Amino acid sequence: MKNFSLFKVAGLGVAALSFLAAPLSVSVANADTVLTVSSWASPKHAMNASVFPWMNDELKACSGGSLSLKVEYGLAPPPAQYDTVRDGVADLSWMVHGYTPGKFETTKIAELPGLYGKSEAVSAAFQATWEKYLDAANEAKGVEMLTNFVHGPGMIHTVKPISSFKDLKGMKLRVGGGVANAIGRALGVAGVNVPAPKVYETISSGVADGVFFPMETMYAFKVAELAKHTYRNTDGIYTTSFAIPMNKDTYDGLSAAHRKCIDDMRGVKMAAKVGSFWDAADDLGMAKGLEVGLVVTDASDADKAYFRELTAGIEADVLAEIDGRGVDGKAALAFFKSQL
Repeated sequence: MKNFSLFKVAGLGVAALSFLAAPLSVSVANADTVLTVSSWASPKHAMNASVFPWMNDELKACSGGSLSLKVEYGLAPPPAQYDTVRDGVADLSWMVHGYTPGKFETTKIAELPGLYGKSEAVSAAFQATWEKYLDAANEAKGVEMLTNFVHGPGMIHTVKPISSFKDLKGMKLRVGGGVANAIGRALGVAGVNVPAPKVYETISSGVADGVFFPMETMYAFKVAELAKHTYRNTDGIYTTSFAIPMNKDTYDGLSAAHRKCIDDMRGVKMAAKVGSFWDAADDLGMAKGLEVGLVVTDASDADKAYFRELTAGIEADVLAEIDGRGVDGKAALAFFKSQL
């Protein structure tokens, strides 16, 4: 966080300092504040092209232009974004909960198989569940979680066509961590774990035969150039949970007016807004994919049943992990589903 319009006072007597005290406090309170955002996807990704510009506009409008964002690329790799914010290298970022194994367990509730819906609706339900149940686990230390959200429906994109989940057995597919790893294991996939920006290289080099990804990646990560076959389960395969963390010291150090701007933006309505941008990115990804010959195949009812059978034990495992963090997993899941 960079503050400007501060001035040094030296060599003044007590009377002079008293005289200057009020103007100085006004100057500090109204100082221009630029929050550094660490981002890790390309500039055309929805987070960088839509979400952070929207946040910047909101903060500037709220503060009369004295609070704004500056996006920086390359500050840290995707798995290090939480640490980057917690340690104060950046003021904000966006992170994948599953990139920090063992740190976040309660957020897996939003990644379960069998959840299918637009990002806007699922993200709002997820954040509401976080506020009512999951935040009590205190998994996020040293940061303020401005909101939690998910991408749109996860699908399976492959270089060669598949006609059933049974075709995935032994196939090398990139999976993104969290519950997606468990789903991949249940399907017999040979999982390849790399961050999202490395997927193009991983497929093009033959290390992976495809990827678990939402549709927005057809454009954002150029996946449609390599994997032209998409297998979709309209009952839901998986999703990935994300968050926008803010450094706690940065947040606490803001003026009351600037903190109010942050607080007015955060929470469920922010999750829904971010989700709406991801939904638009899914639509763009589908359109761009179809332009280059993407073929989308929907799972049959029989194959949906086969998927449910293979992944049936995952929910119980996740709920047990949530219970282990001191949160009633069953109650949290029931509330989450009620919000959908």
